[in-house]
Amino acid sequence: MFRNILVRYDEIALKKRNRGWFEDILLNNIRSSIGALGTAKKFRGRMEIELSDESALDEVIGRLKFIPGISGFSPAVRLPLDAEWDEIVAHAVELAKTAADEGLRVLKVICSRPNKAYPGNSIDIQKRLAGAVLSTLDGVFTVSMKDYNFGLEIEIDSNGIYLFSKRYCGIRGLPVGCSGEYLSLLSGGIDSPVASYLTMCRGAKVNYLSFYSPPYTGEETMRKLEDLARQLKKFQGVSTKLFIAPFVDIQLLIRARCFEGYRTILFRRMMFRIAERIAVERGYSALITGEALSQVASQTIENLTCINDAVKTMPVIRPLITSDKNDTIAIAERIGTFPISIRNAPDSCTAFLPKSPIIKGKLERVLAEEKKLEPEIGDLLDSAIKKLKIIDI
Repeated sequence: MFRNILVRYDEIALKKRNRGWFEDILLNNIRSSIGALGTAKKFRGRMEIELSDESALDEVIGRLKFIPGISGFSPAVRLPLDAEWDEIVAHAVELAKTAADEGLRVLKVICSRPNKAYPGNSIDIQKRLAGAVLSTLDGVFTVSMKDYNFGLEIEIDSNGIYLFSKRYCGIRGLPVGCSGEYLSLLSGGIDSPVASYLTMCRGAKVNYLSFYSPPYTGEETMRKLEDLARQLKKFQGVSTKLFIAPFVDIQLLIRARCFEGYRTILFRRMMFRIAERIAVERGYSALITGEALSQVASQTIENLTCINDAVKTMPVIRPLITSDKNDTIAIAERIGTFPISIRNAPDSCTAFLPKSPIIKGKLERVLAEEKKLEPEIGDLLDSAIKKLKIIDI
């Protein structure tokens, strides 16, 4: 029955002179996501997908739910502006019959008429269409303007007449790619995938960096990281990269020479240095982490200050900095990363954890501990960059 999908957006509509640029990015993301399943175009404040076949409807609906920038969408019947009234009524009755079969028997007809050249006004069209449906399906429906469970909508635009009855929610935000390209430090836990997703929803294209420390991390850790990156790719539609950097030699040097309590801070600083070098070389605009204020010892404001000092040329974005853990878990469950994140697989962050980590680190002390790593640390950082494993997702 449905060969078209009407796509809506909200935040993009608030843009002014560059609104068309945002629309084009979203349109390209939709096209990339649906591929050969349909074609997409834009018109006044809307986008429309025309399916290659009606059987593709469920698949396309599933894909649209993953695209940032879309506020909602509706499978629709599109008719030409010069369609006969009887044809409009016939399609409306078919929609009503389907609703009645689903037990939805309280009707409200809703008309939107952006095309003011179309004869009549919204109220008259609503009344006329409701009357036609009620008389055709005599005794099936009652009408309520407030407590209805079946909204039959007709939207009359410059592009045609659309009839639909279902509205699916999108994930809103801005289209991926409008805010630049970033690098996310992906730990394999719950938080960093959620931080990556939230940054995508603000228009970022996200790539990923993680670390491996054999023999303390194994193949199960690598599979977990790849699975997380693949799940997150659904929200971008476009390809992404997962960088895996060797880290165990740096950890062993820190363990051998530095005070144990500062070990985690020093680990994180070295991770950030590697991340910054990759980001600069690739032209990425910022780093992303899943840190939340005071969630663990390394995330007190004092320790975050010490860690942040390692990055000199770009911002570090922390979308979860004030988030409650339960809220983060709820997002992880919704986006499908939670079952992957809770797999039992060690990561580099948990190797060589100190028994009593410093809670309120001091930058002067951190820099003094880092001095103990010279001159070898420079070569180890260079080696980590040279031995990067790059996986195209």
